[in-house]
Amino acid sequence: MSPVVTAVHSVLTDKFEVAADSIRPEATLESLDLDSLSLAELALALQEELGVKVEEHEATKATTVAELTSTLTAKRAAAGTL
Repeated sequence: MSPVVTAVHSVLTDKFEVAADSIRPEATLESLDLDSLSLAELALALQEELGVKVEEHEATKATTVAELTSTLTAKRAAAGTL
């Protein structure tokens, strides 16, 4: 697993108590029971974990796990923090 996938899984399971088997690439953040406040907390937790800013539009209820990890991977590559 890439560092980004590992971080996303870790934050979702540890901080938000999402069942690991629910975290599939096609799962939306809403389907993982994350509300608006949780999405803001998720963005901050991932920012701390990965060292890249997570914009509000990058982690919405409709965002899938795959989209989120792809966005964060690209941001880390652009920042040279892979």
